[in-house]
Amino acid sequence: MTGVTRIGVSLEPDLLEAFDEDIAKKGYGSRSEALRDLVRDSLAEKEWKNDDEWMVGIIVLVYDHTSTAVGDRLTDMQHHHHHLVKTSVHVHLDETKCLEILICEEKLSELKEFASEVTSLKGVLRGRLTMVAPSSGNLHNIGHRN
Repeated sequence: MTGVTRIGVSLEPDLLEAFDEDIAKKGYGSRSEALRDLVRDSLAEKEWKNDDEWMVGIIVLVYDHTSTAVGDRLTDMQHHHHHLVKTSVHVHLDETKCLEILICEEKLSELKEFASEVTSLKGVLRGRLTMVAPSSGNLHNIGHRN
């Protein structure tokens, strides 16, 4: 970025008050920072809707490793999709729960499909796909199973 351009924004008092409360809770240092993030998020939605957009995806899973060999199934699926799974991290959370982080790279449509497959496995308690468009650095989230 080669500088910033100052603009003016008009908001109703109630909307401004709600905005100020929201950005204070999120810890923004200024309205400008919060507004820049809102604009980036709005622009990022275009990328998120383009299934042909090349993305880096981070799939975060929590699963019960005692449930129906889910760990083995996840490993098999990663090998089957080796072209998109670049690396993975496995963490033991407690005696039964594991955290698996898969870092993937592929077209958005492929990432969504793979994320849907792994998050729908029996034994997966929670899963989320977060994507970054390498060309813009914009971040996107698709949550699975709240």
